Amino acid sequence: MKKILLFLFIASPFLGFSQVTADPSLDPMKITTTGNGTILVTELPLNGIVKLKVPILNRNTSNALPIGTCKVKVNLGSKLILDPLFNLNTVNTSNFFSWTAVASGGTVQITGDLIAQLPANFSDTAYFDVKGIILGISTITTNFLVTNHNTNTTLSDENGNNNTASTLYAIIAGVVPVTFTNVYTEKKDCAIKVIVDTENEINVNRYEVEISKDFNTFETVSSLKADNLKRYIFNFETPGIYKVPVLLVRVKSIDIDGKIQYSEIKKVSGVCNSKEGISFYPNPVPKNSTTFYVKKDNGFFNGTYSISVIEMSGKLVKNTEMKLYNQVGFNYNMEAVSAGVYFIKIFNISNNSLEILKVIKQ
Repeated sequence: MKKILLFLFIASPFLGFSQVTADPSLDPMKITTTGNGTILVTELPLNGIVKLKVPILNRNTSNALPIGTCKVKVNLGSKLILDPLFNLNTVNTSNFFSWTAVASGGTVQITGDLIAQLPANFSDTAYFDVKGIILGISTITTNFLVTNHNTNTTLSDENGNNNTASTLYAIIAGVVPVTFTNVYTEKKDCAIKVIVDTENEINVNRYEVEISKDFNTFETVSSLKADNLKRYIFNFETPGIYKVPVLLVRVKSIDIDGKIQYSEIKKVSGVCNSKEGISFYPNPVPKNSTTFYVKKDNGFFNGTYSISVIEMSGKLVKNTEMKLYNQVGFNYNMEAVSAGVYFIKIFNISNNSLEILKVIKQ
């Protein structure tokens, strides 16, 4: 019996069972114009062709990704298709991935099966020509999945938090914008700073910042005269009706002859995180206490509020609706809530503003 066990122990490495730890990873995707592919865009022309760039990495500096352990899946959203003339066999990572594409449920999914070991510390970008076919806004999502299919080698992902990427885009009627090279957004308290880099500024009259809270309609909130600069900086306060969890921000150029071009779209928080928001106490809420007090640090609570208690996992524990008028603060009952750490979301239904607290119940 001992001889048999010894044989199995010695022979097991030769039976093909092994395990590798590495780090399949994605960097942020980019959409650029075709040609030299250097101009970033997220406003895409209807029936126009642009280039989607998907950076693919193995961040582990020691181990390769074994054949057959991973797939890259790119979902083009509901407004894009792969250019019918584009040959997937020409994708520059085809020596490592076998690329296919299928249309299902109104979207096109591109899949890359790992057919060769992806080396340690690998970094390259897969390029795809895509075409906008439906007006509107959608999102490209990419996943670098550990599937461990058709292989005797099991891959363990050392960091499961860097396997996804997404980018928002809009299909519009018009030409591809070429004025903007980069757009940056910064949020501080209730103020938003938008920085835009430009090139080839010819006959531009002015630039305007537009924001959207519903991912559909945009409103102008700031404007600057074109002055033949490489960089323009806009600073503005978040309008009251736009204090929502997520805003879309874009910059519009308006030429002297009225021609309009748009920058890429950026996401930014619409929630004011100023220290002059709200405070609450006691925190932690003592075991023998059933309530804590929420206080407005500047101004009053006015309107109808939806107040939710949410576990760290995202599960809703309790929801209460309260009508408050010219009140500095109010008591909130935590009696039915068990001990733990929670998010308290205070949503003003009247003006769509949101405050989020973190509270500990002992």
